[in-house]
Amino acid sequence: MVSSSSDLPNPYGDESSFGQTSESALVKRIKIRDKQRLLWTQITTIPGSGLARILVISVATSLTAIFAYGYGQKYIGIGVILFVLQAALLLPTLLASTFAKMSARDRLQLKVEGKRSMEAYPGVERIINTLHERTLRERTRFLCAILAAGALNSVDNFDTGTALASILFGLTLFFGIIVLLNTFQLESRIPMTDSDFPLLSLHAPTTHHSTLDRVLSDLVVAHLDPETAGAWDDWVKSLENKVRSNQTPHSAVEHLLRVLHLNHLGLLGDERLVSESKRVFRVAAIDDLSNEDSKFCFRTLRRIMAHTRAWQPGLFRLIDRLEDAALRGHSSLIESKWRMDLDIPPRCSQGQGDLFVMLHNHSGKTSQVEVDIISADGEPHHQTLRLNPPSSRQPKRPAEIGKEGNDIVDVLGKLIDNCLVLWIGLAWPKGSTGSKPVQVNLRGPNGETVSSYVVRTTLSSGFNPEGATEKMLDAAVAVRRIAISVSD
Repeated sequence: MVSSSSDLPNPYGDESSFGQTSESALVKRIKIRDKQRLLWTQITTIPGSGLARILVISVATSLTAIFAYGYGQKYIGIGVILFVLQAALLLPTLLASTFAKMSARDRLQLKVEGKRSMEAYPGVERIINTLHERTLRERTRFLCAILAAGALNSVDNFDTGTALASILFGLTLFFGIIVLLNTFQLESRIPMTDSDFPLLSLHAPTTHHSTLDRVLSDLVVAHLDPETAGAWDDWVKSLENKVRSNQTPHSAVEHLLRVLHLNHLGLLGDERLVSESKRVFRVAAIDDLSNEDSKFCFRTLRRIMAHTRAWQPGLFRLIDRLEDAALRGHSSLIESKWRMDLDIPPRCSQGQGDLFVMLHNHSGKTSQVEVDIISADGEPHHQTLRLNPPSSRQPKRPAEIGKEGNDIVDVLGKLIDNCLVLWIGLAWPKGSTGSKPVQVNLRGPNGETVSSYVVRTTLSSGFNPEGATEKMLDAAVAVRRIAISVSD
């Protein structure tokens, strides 16, 4: 008879260290690679170094073209020196990119506190592929700079003859142009320069819900990279015993994000920001928010909001118009039973854009309504959504700043909490250009048309200030600007 109490170890038991050793080793490896990444990134981002890389390769390529036409060939050695110098300038960027790729790959293999893999969050493959592509481009321009120096040096030190010299000059020009083009593209953005959220600037939202339950929280989470999203989930869970009795962690965080936006607009000062935070958080949470070393504090949350605002200015325009209507007591907010507002980027690139629709039900009862979205030449052309917007209390008079009982913070909070926000992705056939109208109709419970709006967006294949690539750049710049202002 086998004893019921087996002496064999259970690698999957609660007290087992199975997997912890490899996890600890991975954390140590990340720290080592992060040190290397930070070192080479700091060297890469030395003020003026980016301009130097562009200037040196531009001069070297221009001189090669002059040499190829038979002028100044006694100065070919200067061209060789310039290409060698360019290779030396590119070495730190190559090492920074290589260590960034290795660090990101290791970071995304970690598990969040709930033992859920970060691969459960969207965007992992995109980040890895982006860094892999950059590393390949870095290797290409570094190798081309060395090959260009070698080809030009052969013309200078060997009796090549006219035909072979022409071929070598052509190869040097070819390699130089490759280096120049890659340099212009790569120098626009250096990845993983942020110490708080290294992967944030590499993330682009891929999937999201069409309805935002908690408007700002859901929007922010959709724009967080997998590592930061996992840390965010752990942070919200840790607030369970750090919020007031009339709050939940999610509602408290939503309130905090709202007052941070009002602080950004200049409607609330820093002291009011802290006092509003104390309304929903206990002392322990306030201490963490005030601690600059915390993962999520006032400073870092401002940076996350700046990142999100750069990605989705449309929703923040809706919130700003709602805040303005509340302060002015606009008739659409105070008198109408239904209020609908929408926003679409004035220009859309790559045949796609984001439409935001905000609905307020001031009829006094919960009713099912229909929202028709008609997009000219769009895919799909017509969408009908049946929705149940929550009933919200209608403001009776203009809100004021700091007035008890009618303060803009409370009024705006209730309006946002009790509204329905749609985030709809629109698409047009590839190659479509020009102005495209988008019509949104709100139909009441009995099928009657309550309101109807037509907005226009221009499809373009060129530069678009609200395109995906430009949004990533704007988000990175916005985060960096907030970081500089806070440090000052």
